[in-house]
Amino acid sequence: MLALGIDIGGTMIKTAIVDSNGTLSEKRLFPTSIDLKDQLLEIVREELAAHKVEAIGIGTAGRIDPVTGNVNLATSNLANWTGVPVKTLIQENTGVVTAVLNDSSAAAFGEWFCNYRRAETLVMITVGSGLGGGIVINGSPLLGKRGEAAEFGHIIIHRGGKPCNCGKEGCAEQYISMRLIHSLVAAAAGQEMDRATLIEQYLSGNPVVEEAVSTVTGDLAIVVDSVFLSLDPDLVVVGGGVCELGKRFLNSLREELSVLSRSSLYTEEDVVLSLSGNDAGIIGAAVYAMAGEASGHE
Repeated sequence: MLALGIDIGGTMIKTAIVDSNGTLSEKRLFPTSIDLKDQLLEIVREELAAHKVEAIGIGTAGRIDPVTGNVNLATSNLANWTGVPVKTLIQENTGVVTAVLNDSSAAAFGEWFCNYRRAETLVMITVGSGLGGGIVINGSPLLGKRGEAAEFGHIIIHRGGKPCNCGKEGCAEQYISMRLIHSLVAAAAGQEMDRATLIEQYLSGNPVVEEAVSTVTGDLAIVVDSVFLSLDPDLVVVGGGVCELGKRFLNSLREELSVLSRSSLYTEEDVVLSLSGNDAGIIGAAVYAMAGEASGHE
């Protein structure tokens, strides 16, 4: 069985053809358009003209109704996306069984499917332009009653803190993201660094970049510790663009967790970096759709 996997983010849409083993091919990238609904339809039609698939899986930023596949809520990162019936839109226009879920939930499922199928409970925290999360329990993504499961980015960690685009203040996403690392570095260094330069400087030990990353890992450790004490998962996987900071970043996070976990039964070694990287969301969405098609549920 083959499926079209689609990962919709605030800046980029990624697509690929995925087989039932999670093997990915024909990957393509598209800058996210302000007319996202029309763009998505066009992309799907192009892909279906080139490839025969039996299902379409879509992971998208936002809070997705687990039954209808509608976008219940999307922040300003995706303009005019709240209320869009994504599953109905694609399925009725193509005739292909379609499944829709949150992009971080898709990434968590893809990571579990490709790398950790023996794990009973896996939690993924994605750190990129924002902060997201996904949970897989007994081989199924936990989506929640309202599609709000694992919205770690909007848990308040600093009461009365920075305003968030969700309307609250002090949300974790305002303190944990690659965007914040870039901002902290620019403020301290007096100039901005592009992604490649920032990674290079961090790996070479630039103290300004190290301090910025350390600030973010301190708050990330608080969220990770809360996840372990709430769900007691087998492991927590950190994904997203922050993974490009590599083992040095992971060691920094584990160092913070070694203090927080002293009175707990989990250890800092139970936190790992994503093995599937930026492909996890595409794979997870596609496999999720194939599982629904194989079981006869649309």
